[in-house]
Amino acid sequence: MGLKRADEIRTRMEAIRSDVATLEKLDASGEADESAHQRLDDLLAEADLLAEELKPLAEREERIANVQRSAQIDSNRESTEPAPAAVERGAPELGRRRSFRSPFDNLDAVRAGVADPSDVRARAVAAIEQYATRTDHWALAPDGAEQATKLVEKTGARFGTAVARQMLITGTPEYLAAFQSYMEDPGGMSSRAALSLTPANGGYLVPFTLDPTIILTNNGSANPYRAYATIKTTATNDWNGVTSAGVSAEWTAEGIEAADATPTVGQLKITPQKADAYLFGSYEVLGDSDIAQQLPELLADAKDRLEESAFAVGTGTGQPFGVMTRGTTLAAAAGTAATGPTAASVYSLMGALPARWRGPRANNVWLANLTTINALRNVPSFTGSTTSIVNDNGDVPTLLGKPLLESTSVTGAFANSAKVLAFGDMRQYYIVDRVGMSVVYDPVVLGANRRPTGQGAWYAFWRVGADVSTAGAFRVLTLTT
Repeated sequence: MGLKRADEIRTRMEAIRSDVATLEKLDASGEADESAHQRLDDLLAEADLLAEELKPLAEREERIANVQRSAQIDSNRESTEPAPAAVERGAPELGRRRSFRSPFDNLDAVRAGVADPSDVRARAVAAIEQYATRTDHWALAPDGAEQATKLVEKTGARFGTAVARQMLITGTPEYLAAFQSYMEDPGGMSSRAALSLTPANGGYLVPFTLDPTIILTNNGSANPYRAYATIKTTATNDWNGVTSAGVSAEWTAEGIEAADATPTVGQLKITPQKADAYLFGSYEVLGDSDIAQQLPELLADAKDRLEESAFAVGTGTGQPFGVMTRGTTLAAAAGTAATGPTAASVYSLMGALPARWRGPRANNVWLANLTTINALRNVPSFTGSTTSIVNDNGDVPTLLGKPLLESTSVTGAFANSAKVLAFGDMRQYYIVDRVGMSVVYDPVVLGANRRPTGQGAWYAFWRVGADVSTAGAFRVLTLTT
């Protein structure tokens, strides 16, 4: 009777999850009326009751499964030690088991999306702590664990819960084993069946410990943007922020009515764009190499290099907007196109940035190609000076006291109209990640004549967007002749 009831509850919880998702869409679009709101509250209350009812039933199922697994081992059948069920009945043992409950126990309510949000987040943090102590290739480095914890605890309850749910689903020991089996033997039906139990969105989600949309594992290009920009993460189709020109104060005489200083509020909407990576190799190479360990690092490297180009010069059409594209341009002094920026043009560029974006809260940086940085190293700080305008005494070179950062994709060709140098407040450049990277295996790569080449391939895809909050926060130097 218990097992049947557990199945009934899971079926009902799945139906509730579907109904809740539909009602949330109505609510987000503003089409939900009072009855829809009441229906949503009723469903959530019912889900809470079902989740509580399911807990003891799921625990009973697990105990039965443990006993059955133990009974299949000959040494356990012949042992004179008390049976597992007998030990389970002891109160001290039960108390100890509850104290060390795995964060991945009984994930039915988590998968159905009806578990208590605070419990989901607490479980995810416990899982992160577990992976931070591992020593294999699934282990989280300290900075990765810190980033993952920040996503769960400091990004708002709704998004933190969504990320935590993905971490729990893609972090179970069973999922890791299935994912590794899939990497090593993509055609294996057992791993495919195991992975199909998760919401893979058309592909197989990379385990959270290796997911570069959660934790970027390495830097394969001169990509300074993520280290200095404002990073946002979303579990929806887009991210919406609010911009304002601020409040204007005034001097006023006694008894004079105050002016209306209500600020004008605008919306900053950033839609993550789809990006992908395709890598392939012969069956012999794929079979002989440890692709399970190498693939995530290769994908992270490809992701980093692709994004650096978009963050620098992206057009916003099918890709993020870049700083050089969206900043306000400033023409350099005449005669600089052949030799690059002069000291005068550098001072002018800094002076052109409004004070609002140079204040104490600003995160001001310079962005340029290495060619431009090296050219500036040969520029004296002022006429008659023998000291370079670039200071290389620290770990990061500075230009007029602000970090001078290398960006590979900013042009280093000194030509008319070339945008070679930018200065601005990187707090006003927003990078929005849609959490979750998926991978799909293509078992047969076809040649030009549509015949097999004896190769297999991996196709990975993810989404990221970026834009500046206001064009005034960046000044871009354009060379002129």
